[in-house]
Amino acid sequence: MMSPLPRPSPMQRLGLLLALVLQLLALPAFAEERRVALVIGNSSYRNAQPLPNTLNDARDMAVALRKVGFEVVDGLDLDKRGMDQAVTRFARLARDADAVLFYYAGHGLQFNGENYLVPVEARVEDEVSVQYETTRLNDVITALGFARGVKIMVLDACRNNPFVRQLASKQATRSFAVGNGLAPIARAQGMVVAYATQANDVAADGAGRNSPFTAALVQEIQTPGLEIASMFRRVQKVVHDATGGRQTPELSLSLLGDFYLNREETDADVWRAIRASDDPSVLNGFIKRFPTSFFAIDARTKLDLIERRAAEERDRDRLAREFSERERTLLERLKQAERERQQAAETLARRAMEGVAAAPTIAPAPTQPARSDRAAAERAEKERLASELARKDAELASLETERRRLDEERLMQEQAMAARLGTLGSAPAGLGTSNTGTLTLGAPEPPLQLTAPQRPAPVDRRLGETLAATPAARPTPAACASALARAQLGEFSDQIRDVLRQCR
Repeated sequence: MMSPLPRPSPMQRLGLLLALVLQLLALPAFAEERRVALVIGNSSYRNAQPLPNTLNDARDMAVALRKVGFEVVDGLDLDKRGMDQAVTRFARLARDADAVLFYYAGHGLQFNGENYLVPVEARVEDEVSVQYETTRLNDVITALGFARGVKIMVLDACRNNPFVRQLASKQATRSFAVGNGLAPIARAQGMVVAYATQANDVAADGAGRNSPFTAALVQEIQTPGLEIASMFRRVQKVVHDATGGRQTPELSLSLLGDFYLNREETDADVWRAIRASDDPSVLNGFIKRFPTSFFAIDARTKLDLIERRAAEERDRDRLAREFSERERTLLERLKQAERERQQAAETLARRAMEGVAAAPTIAPAPTQPARSDRAAAERAEKERLASELARKDAELASLETERRRLDEERLMQEQAMAARLGTLGSAPAGLGTSNTGTLTLGAPEPPLQLTAPQRPAPVDRRLGETLAATPAARPTPAACASALARAQLGEFSDQIRDVLRQCR
């Protein structure tokens, strides 16, 4: 039977409860922010002057908002029913949203101090038609109120009211007032309201693809890290400059905190994260993403440094390969020369041994001319073999000279590379430093030994040293060759005979 688990103490239960509360409080911080926008553009008015660029304004604004994380409800050339349906759908999506935005491009009017948006089929003839043919802006404000977060209204609807003259003609019999542009919104608490121009004023349609206001707004939305107040101030300046001071957007802002339409990292944020990187693809990506950034200059400078360093490393590797190939070829030539010299020395020694072995043999005395011819032939052969040894010695000396020249050339190349790098005495990555303070190509390697470990001494100079250094057990090949050469020259001492006997 299992024993029951111990019950937690009151302090343990309190600690668990606090941990659970902290986790629940932290959940909203990790939740993704919900953003919803309603974008409407009306252009093809049936009973008023069409607007040429409002459809472009709405399309470009919808694209810009989607890029910064908004779920967009959009509508183009909407009638009264279409506008009401769009506002209804927007209101449902706006429930508990963290940020909501309404954008309108088209005809708008103020009537008795209240603002109205004009559908494409509206026929505004009198006070009654204003009430039932248009859409109240207050209905949109009510839809915005369903959101729990930031509420933004952008109105590029301050064009010249096409119904002002028609409505004003009936002002004598009706107690209502018709004004140009839009009226200030009275209930703007907790909202950001941006007008294309100042209240009671008329904005320009613009001769290009977009109106001056929307063109500036779409451009500034693309700039990451701009707080919304700063963004609209920049829009104001751009529009003011573009219209020669004839139009200045107006902003009504009532927020308790900061808000950023474009939450992407700024160029400074990205540069702080990658400035220690040596990856050319990362730096090229930064330059492509922020071509006009101040930090793009630093990125190009670092990229140039990396490319030059890579080129220098390629040059270093190429030089190292070239020197390695030349050293290998020189070593092969030296080994071949050593083998040929050893073979010549052995041939000379063998001839000498044959002469020594034949000296004690009793043979019929040859005639004088035969003895003279054989002696001449032996002397000629000895001279040829001695000349061959001398030639091999000269070839080995030439190879040693070539080795020293190769070492000097290597040193000059290393010093030239160090001078080009400007780091003589302090090697960059990939280069070794010698004990003399110069750069060495590649990893440090032992010096190339081009001389053989035991080179036979010349037959006419170093016999004594070679024999003295010969072990008693068995002479070295060099000692045998020297002894044979001396015997061939006619010297048959006991010491030479002992050496020759051991060499057999």
